[in-house]
Order: sequence, then structure tokens, then C-alpha cells
Amino acid sequence: MRTVVLWQDKVPEREKYSNCIWSIAFKPDGSQIIVAAGNRILVYDATDGDLVHSLKGHKDSVFCVAYSKHGKKFASGGADKQVIIWTHKAEGILKYNHNESIQCLAYNPVTQQLASGTASDLGLWSPEQKSVSKHKVNSKILAMSWTNDGLHLALGLFSGHVSIRDKFGLEKADITRQAPVWTLTWNPVPTKADPTDVLVVGCWDQTLSFYEVSGKEYGREHKISFDPCSIDFFSSGDYFVLGGSGKKVQLWSRDGIFLGDLGEREDWIWSVAVRPKQNNVAAGCNDGMVMMYQVVFSTVHGLYQDRYAYRDVMTDVIIQHLVTERKVRIRCKDYVKKIAVYRDRLAVQLPDKVVIYEVSHDDPLDMHYKNIEKIKQKFICSLLVVTTNHIILCQERKLQLFSFQGVLEREWNLDALIRYIKVVGGAPKREGLLVGLKNGHVMKIFVDNSFPVTLIKQATAVRCLDLSCRRKKLAVVDETSNLLVYDLDSQTLMYQEPNANSVAWNTEMEDMLAYSGNNMLCIKTGTFPPHMQKLQGFVVGFKGSKIFCLHYISMQTIDVPQSASLYRYIERKDFETAYKVACLGVTEADWRLLALDALQSLRFDIARKAFIRIRDMRYINLLNRITQQYGNKSSLTQEEEQLVTAQVLAFQGKYSEAAQCFAKAKQPNLAVEMYTELRKWDEAKHWAQQGEKQGGSKALTPNDPKEDSVAQGLILKQAASSEEDGDLRAAGEMYLTAGQYKKATEIFVKSGALESLIEVVRQLTPADSQLLQMAVKCFRSHQHFAFAKEAIIKLNDVGQLIALHMESHHWDEAFQLCQVHPEYAPQIYLPWAEWLTFNDRFDDALDAYKKAKRPDLSLQMIEKLTHNAVVEKRYKDAAGYFWQLAVEMVAVPPSGEGPPREEDLAKKVESFWELRRRADVYYAYSYIHAYIQEPFTTLLPENVFNCALYLWNILASSGMGQPTSKLIVQGSGGGLEDEEDEPKAASAPGTPASPGNKGHLLRDVPLGISRVYILYALAKQAQNLGAFKLARMAYDKLQVLRVPSTWQHQIDLSCLAIRSKPYSDQDDLLPVCNWCMTTNPLLRSNVDSCVNCGHPFIRTFLGFDILPLVEFQPDADITPEESLKLIAREPDRKAAANDGWRESTRGGAETLTLNDAMPDEGTDLFVQKMLDAASYFVPGEPYQPVRIDRETLLDLRPEEVYVVDFRKYSELLSMRFFRSMIPEVAIAVCGSCGHFFHQETWELEFLQSKCCPYCGSKEIDTARPVTVAGQQRRDK
Repeated sequence: MRTVVLWQDKVPEREKYSNCIWSIAFKPDGSQIIVAAGNRILVYDATDGDLVHSLKGHKDSVFCVAYSKHGKKFASGGADKQVIIWTHKAEGILKYNHNESIQCLAYNPVTQQLASGTASDLGLWSPEQKSVSKHKVNSKILAMSWTNDGLHLALGLFSGHVSIRDKFGLEKADITRQAPVWTLTWNPVPTKADPTDVLVVGCWDQTLSFYEVSGKEYGREHKISFDPCSIDFFSSGDYFVLGGSGKKVQLWSRDGIFLGDLGEREDWIWSVAVRPKQNNVAAGCNDGMVMMYQVVFSTVHGLYQDRYAYRDVMTDVIIQHLVTERKVRIRCKDYVKKIAVYRDRLAVQLPDKVVIYEVSHDDPLDMHYKNIEKIKQKFICSLLVVTTNHIILCQERKLQLFSFQGVLEREWNLDALIRYIKVVGGAPKREGLLVGLKNGHVMKIFVDNSFPVTLIKQATAVRCLDLSCRRKKLAVVDETSNLLVYDLDSQTLMYQEPNANSVAWNTEMEDMLAYSGNNMLCIKTGTFPPHMQKLQGFVVGFKGSKIFCLHYISMQTIDVPQSASLYRYIERKDFETAYKVACLGVTEADWRLLALDALQSLRFDIARKAFIRIRDMRYINLLNRITQQYGNKSSLTQEEEQLVTAQVLAFQGKYSEAAQCFAKAKQPNLAVEMYTELRKWDEAKHWAQQGEKQGGSKALTPNDPKEDSVAQGLILKQAASSEEDGDLRAAGEMYLTAGQYKKATEIFVKSGALESLIEVVRQLTPADSQLLQMAVKCFRSHQHFAFAKEAIIKLNDVGQLIALHMESHHWDEAFQLCQVHPEYAPQIYLPWAEWLTFNDRFDDALDAYKKAKRPDLSLQMIEKLTHNAVVEKRYKDAAGYFWQLAVEMVAVPPSGEGPPREEDLAKKVESFWELRRRADVYYAYSYIHAYIQEPFTTLLPENVFNCALYLWNILASSGMGQPTSKLIVQGSGGGLEDEEDEPKAASAPGTPASPGNKGHLLRDVPLGISRVYILYALAKQAQNLGAFKLARMAYDKLQVLRVPSTWQHQIDLSCLAIRSKPYSDQDDLLPVCNWCMTTNPLLRSNVDSCVNCGHPFIRTFLGFDILPLVEFQPDADITPEESLKLIAREPDRKAAANDGWRESTRGGAETLTLNDAMPDEGTDLFVQKMLDAASYFVPGEPYQPVRIDRETLLDLRPEEVYVVDFRKYSELLSMRFFRSMIPEVAIAVCGSCGHFFHQETWELEFLQSKCCPYCGSKEIDTARPVTVAGQQRRDK
């Protein structure tokens, strides 16, 4: 360690103020230094000492300065009791006062809080607060320092106390000393092993002491010979500098170990400061002198082979194993001056002694050192060397040998200055030293011999030298950077190389050395040119393939492959030396290269050892085979050498060269065998033909005796080999080439090679039906129908071809074949219907099911469609499917043999009308659902009212029982019914559902229909139209059902409001029966029929208002065809001349009737029949339409009669007749479903949808003669 004065400046005295330097502080980036001198603050450039600013802001002497951690502000304080805050540009920005002079300042490194100390108080100021927080102290504050985390502040007091406070000024600990505490500082960087904050206290009882934050003493107290005035730490925290009355600047370790003096002045040193992140120290003296020192820490280290020891933090020794990278630290607790390493010995020179350490075990990798001896003497030397039992001190020209007990045993005085010394080994107490002198001589000294031996004499001074591992060659680097290599046996210069600054022989190979220079590493082997690569530092060791390089104080281990040297020896065919070089450390590829070259050169011993190194069992087995075959021969013939070379080339993958060598050895059969094993069949055929041309025996004999050529045998063997390897396509193609169709077919079927399989099929004949069937099965499994069709056509199997078309959904082709072969038609329709169903072509599927004579499947499909439509709330679609289901069910022919039973036929008719009624219900409910769910509706309030009332009357009727279809599961509780419709209270289980119960809560409703929706729409529109009684009933029933929460409030209000209305319905809303003219209540539980005569109300299905229609039936002896003819005739009425009498024929007798009506109006026979039938009606009996005779039929006008003929669906159904009682009302009827509509609304709907809104049919009968005409055409 040494110091250099970078710059110094003498501050002159001004006016009455002293030029004493009281305080110094660095800017955190180290660029500037501020100095408190007199009444000024001086700002210096830290690099060259130029004065940048001289600030005069104080009116008296300035005692202290401090810089903030972020470097943007600094503060000053002095005898004028003021603290001034300055910017980094030397501009004063703030000032505050104390009652006493300012003794010290310190910035908090975290919060930028400024602490100021005076004789009576402690001030704390931060930029965030407007006032200064002051705390009283009982003694003058002489020094202060913050911890690195900014949480604690230490104060040094004149009374000898050290007060440790938190950042708010509250005291946490108190330390008592015997004299004023003039300086103290916290270590800025705690150690990793002990993260405790340590405070260094300098007291004027001439002691240095260390404390923790808690006030507990940390380590021992150190006595010094002067009064300490200033302490400051280096940025790393490893050292601190101390100045005081001793007039010296001293360097100490963080543990309190004195390391040396950095400088000495002529007066007291009041202030010291360390430049941040640099090894520069500034000091200020009592005489006004400011100086800057640079501390140079020299490298102290030692090296022997793979063990490297160096000094750390001036007091520790670290030993590093350069191969394993393991390190061990020895704490000497004193200043380490010199280090020496030799084998298992380590010598450390301290200021007053030399300590000897030894490795504890014999393990070469062991790193545990123990102290075995201490030489308690103070030595002065320039170099230190240790051997097994001695230490050797070098002092210019003299070498001294001391035993471990401190006894001087021998001394050598040489002719020139010693420049280099190295222990080169030897027996214990007989080790040899290699010494290089400034005069160019190289000496060898043995510790047991007083006489040095001169090895080499040269003209230039020695800088570095090394001895080879066998001690036959000496490498010397002189002062002119030349490397000179000498042969010690002949004392001659072997070669020299320029640009070298250090050299090291390889400790494991005699002819290899490494040297460095000009940032290059050079490795020289034998007489070959050196191999160079970039490297920073000095080569200090070379072991195997590892080079040890010292770069500044860091020792690096570099792995250097020996490939370059290896290649050179291989080129020279020097395999023994090449093997030695490879043993130093080369890659696996280099080992393989050496082994293969040795093998090709027939050096089997070297090749075996190289292959063993890389564990290549294939080549080891090859060598074993070769040595067993030719091992006893002293030399090989040319053909034998060719065979060996061929085997080696084959192992290397050089098959073409190997085949050439086999041919030269007259063994082409081996080439054929090689290529056969490699599956290279073309080459094998080529060499087989070459062997035949040479007249030798066939190299490959086919296994099949039918084969008469080597090529054919190779093809079959190649095919079998490809099959074994899994290359089925190639194997099949080869079998096909060889004419093995069965084997080729099996392989192509197994591998799924369809393109190749069809080629086989095209070469087969129809007689090969088994192979063709196998191919067809494969094509169909892979869904390649084109190839399958081609194979089936070759088979001429029509049934299988039709099945293929059905499987591939080529229905047109299948039906074309059926036209030629009708016997296959029945097997097509059912799969076709299923395919149509899958593709949503349900109408076509129904026709297909009919053609397939499977009405049961048709019904199942319609049932599924119906169920899905209900579940998906497509109620109009559901109505259409229900109607279609009714039609299909009644059209199903009876099953079984013999005539059907009457009860079965009656049940079928009943099912038809039940399903038609279900269709009506879902059709009507579709309007209610749309009215509730959709935001806008085109329905008039009267339409919604009529629709809801119709639904409620139908569902409340006893006639709405369980469905006959198995599609819809319905029962008490609702099954799939909406949860919102569940009643809040239910009847007891097992109670039979009476008609009254059904009319009350409608427990039995079809799937998907919501009672809440119906009642809500009914109540709302009934209230609007004045049917208050009906509305009250609907609201009452809603109270016992579960309704949506958003409706509940509105329903409750409506319930209260309806009670203020009269308990009656308006008369114009009450329906009147068109038959018996009875006024009916709005609510009826008789399937929407008259409560008196039972005549059903005929409603339009586009508004659900009641139409003026009365149903009638001709007498039993009148056939439907006769009835239509009678209705179609114009009536022949004979009326009296305006006298009120009317002549007519009734019952075969002429009658005369007096008519009270207008003279021009005649008596209506139909009305008379209707009134007569009404007068004979007995309540409780089943409803029967009006029966009329032929005379009444003739009396009817055709335009007033509507006929619905259901016989077109089944002969079990009848024709229904209706008469319009108000001919002025235009009515339309659907010829498919038999529902009625207002003519005007129907035409509007037809224009929009082009079909019946109920069943989707486009056939509409708007006039009766058309129907009659249709019937007449049917009769013909």
C-alpha cells in the first residue's frame, strides 16, 4: 500500500478570521469538494484541485458543511448561529437560526432531513416542514452521524456522552465515555455475515471504540496516541480514515485494525473525507492546508500449481483452488504484508510475525488449513518464499533461509538484484529455487547447498521464468518482452518468441508452454507455430488444459482445448504424442478423430485406448474382431489391409469407399452383404452383378426356388426387410413388382395405402374375388367410395354396389340402379328416409317412410319434432306438427291380421280429434306467448281477450284429458311445466281431479303452456274491455300461482283496483249461441260450447271471435255425395202473392203456412229444423248436430253452406256441414285443416305468408261449388 498526493492548496487568512479547515464534505458523485475555511465556503474540483467557488454567506467562522445524499443541496453552519442551504450550483436558497453557534451538520441519507447541532439544542429540518424542530441537549454537540437507513442519529457530546436518537429526535440509547466525543461515524455498509449497524467513536481520551445501535459495545476498544478529530469511511465500508492531533492521516480496517499512515502534516488535522466510490482521501489542517491523497492498494498474492492465495481487505487471506473454484478465508486480524504458497504450506507475513499454515489432510483438493508455527520476528523483505520446512526472504541481492523456528540457517549473496524467484520442487529440506537476476543470469539454488548453480547467462534482465515438468527446458521472459527457451542439457537456445510478458510450462507435458503478451494468449507445442487467442492478464500457471491467468487482483481459470496441437501431431502421424496431448484435455470429437486416424493407420493400440476414452463399444468390438483375426500376424498382406480398411470405412459410414476396398480385396460378396444390411438395394444389386461378372459365386441366393435371378431374390428380400422395418408401402410396391398380389394386397390393406391398393385391384381378374372383397372392405372403411365402386364393378355385385351408394349418400345413383333392378328397391327407402331426417328434410322423409311402409317411424319422427318445438317454445310449429301427427295417426293402416275391432277404430278417431284439439291449443297459445314476450304486438285487445278466453275455456273443460300420444307426458304437477306456473298450494296427493278442480287452477295443462301467461293476458284485457267479473276471477287465480317477481306489484295493484268495479261483465261481451240463441257466460268448462244446447262455438283462427256458423248433418239415409248435389241445386220456392201464405211440400204432403214476416220473405226450413231440434234438446245428453232432410237441403243456398271433408285423411272420419246464419259475413275455410277465417283477414295473411297460418297448406275453399266440383271429380 502506498499513497500519492494528487493536489494541495493553502487557504490564506482573510481579515480577522483564521484559515483553519474545520470541515470537509464531498459531493455524492465525487466531482466536487466543499471546505469550511474562515468565514467562507470553498468549492474545489475534486480531480485537479481547482477552486470553483468561494462563497461568503456567513458573518463569522464556518464550522461545518454537509452534502445531501442526492447531491442537489448542501448546508453550512458556523459561529453566526445560522444554517444556510445552498444548491449544487452554489446558490443560497434558505436560511434558519439557532441560539448558539452551529457545531455540526448531517443530512439524513433517506429522507433528506437536515440535523444541526449547537451547544444547547438539536435541530431537525426537512423541506416538507416550514419550521425547525428543536430538542434540548445537556451538553454541546461536537459530532453527529446518521445510519445508512436514516432511522437513527448518533450525537457526540462535549460531556463524553454518545446519544443515539431516532429520526424524530427522541433518545433511544446513551453511551458514556471519559472525555469529549469529538468525532463519530456509522459504517455505511454492514457485512453480509453480520448486518449490524456499527458506530465508530473517536474520544479525546485517545481511544477508538465501536458500538451497536442499542448502545452495546461491538468489539474491543483501541488505544491511540493522539486525540481523534475526524473519521470517515470508504464507500465499501471496509476501511476508514482517521485524523487528529497526531498530524497524520491513518488507515484502519472496519474491525479496528491499524493498517498504516497515509500521510503526515505539520499541524493538527481537523477534518478528513473519503471521495465516494474512489480511493481518494481529502484532509484539512489547522494551518489552512487542503490536500488530496490517492491510496494505491498493492496486490499481495502467491501461487503454486493450482492453489492461489491473495490478500483481501488488507487483513484476510483467501486461498482459492483454481480447478475446483473452492475458496477458504483465513482471518489474520492484522495487516497482511506478504503471502507465499508451496504444496501444502502457506506463509503469511504480518507486521511483527510470520504465520505458517498447513493443509489438514493429504487430499489434494482439501482446503482446510491449520496454524502449525509462528515466527515472532519482524522481517523486512521484498519477496517471501516458503518451502516444506523453511521460509526464504529476498532482500535485493541477498537470500536468507530461516527455519520455522526463526533460526537463520543459510544466506546467499548474489551478483545482481533478484528479479524473480520460484520454488521448483524437490524433496523436503532439499527443495530447489529458480532465481532470475537483473544481469540476465538464471541461478538454481538448493536450500541445503550454499553454492548457487548458474543455468543460463543472457544479456537482458530477467522478468519471468519457468522450468518444464522434467526440468530439461527453461523458459525466460526478459525485459524486452522476448520469450527465450533453452535446453538445459546442451545450454543452447532452442527458439524465441516476441511479445511476451509471462510464461508457464504445462505441468503435465514436457513440450508445451503458454505465454501472454499484448492481450494475447499463445500456446506453443514442440516446434509447431504458436496457437493464439485473445486474453487479458498474465499467464501464471498451466496445468493440463487449464491456464491460470491473473487479471489485476482476480485469478481466472481458462479451459483451453488442445485441439490445434492434436491436429498437428495427427498430421505428422505421431500418434504417441498426439495421445499425450489428447490426455491433457480435448473434446469427444477430437478423441474420435484421433481414434479413427490411428485405426486407419493400423495403430490398433492407440485406437483402442482412444475409443475406450469415448466409450464407443461399436469400434471396440470391431477392434476386438480385427485383432482376433489378424493379431498373431506380424504384418498384413495388401488384401488383408484392404479388408481392414473397408471395415473401418463402413463403420464410419463411408460405404462407397468401403465397397471399393472390398472389391480390391476380391470380396464383392461382402459389399453385397453390407448394402443388404443397410437396406440399400440398388447398390446391393450393382455389386451382385459385379460379382457375377467376375465369375464368382452368387452373393445372395434367393430363398424361393422359383426365382432364378439374383435381382428377383433381392427384390423379395428387400420387400421382407421393408415390411420388418414398418415401411409397408415400399414393401407392398416391391411385392407388386414381383407379382405377389396376395401379399401386396394384405400389406396395402394393413397400411391403408389406397392409391397403391387400387393399382393392385386393376391388375386382378374377377376370379380373384377374395382379394377384391378384401380391397372393397378396405376402401369402404376408409370411405373412399370411388375406388370401392371400381372394385365392386369388377366383382359385378349389384347389391353391394347399391349398398355402397347408400353408404356414400349417392341416392340418385342408387335409385337409377333400382330402376334396372327393382328387386333391390325396398332396401333403399328406409335408409333414405333416415338420411332425409338427419338433413332436416322432414317432408321428404315422411314420404320415404311411407314408401318404405314404416308409418311407425313416421309417427316417431313427428312426435320428436313436436316435442322439440314445444320445448323450444315454437308453439305455431308445435301446432302444425300436432295436426300432422293427427293426420298421420288416423291414416295408419290397422296392424295384425283380420278385420280391425270397432273399439280400436273408435279409439283412433278419438285420438285424431284429441290431437287436433291439442294443435288448436298450441296455435292459440302462440299468440298469448308472443303477446307476453315480445315488446310489440299487432293483435287488437279484443283478439287477445278472445284468444285467452278460448284457451282458458278449452283447458278448463273436462274434455281436455290425458293425451293419447306417448310424446307428451302430462300429469298432476306439470312434469316439464314451467316452474313459474306452479301453484302456491296444491291438493293432497291422490285426490281425483274433478272438473271443478280443473276449471279452478288447470292442474292438467299441456307441456310448455303457462297458466300465468293466459291468466295475465285475460285479466289485463278483460279489465280494459269491461269484463270485471272475469278479470276479478283471473286476478284471484293469479294470487295462488307463482308469477314473475316483476309482475307481482302490478298484479297486487290491479287486484285492489278491480274490487272497486262492479261484479259483472258487460252484456255485449257475452256470447250468444247461433243455434238456440242462448246468452252464455264468458267462462265455460264444456270445450267452448253452448251451456244450453252444447253446440260448439266456431271461431275464426285469426282473431278468435265467434263466427255465425251452425253445424248440421243430413239424415242417415242421405249419402254425403247426394247431400252435396242437393245443396248445389238452386232452391225451388213457391210463394203466395203477397198475402202472407206460403205453399210448401213437407213429409209428402202439400202444406200452407202463414208467414208473419214481410210479404216478400219466405220461411227458412233450416231455421225451422234448428228451432225444432233446440226445443227437443235434453240437458246432459251428448251434443248432436241438427239433422235435416232432403227438402231442407234443397232449400239451402250453396253460398251459405260450408263443407269440411275429413274423409281424404281416413274413411273413419266424416264430412262436416256448416251454415252461415249471417250470409253478409264473408268467411273462408282451409280445405286441409278445416278451420275458418274471416275472408278479409285471411286474404291479408295469405298475401304475407302464401299459406294457411294454421297448417301451412295453400289450398283454401272460399266457395262451396268448388268443393262440390272437387267431389264430383273424385266420384268420377
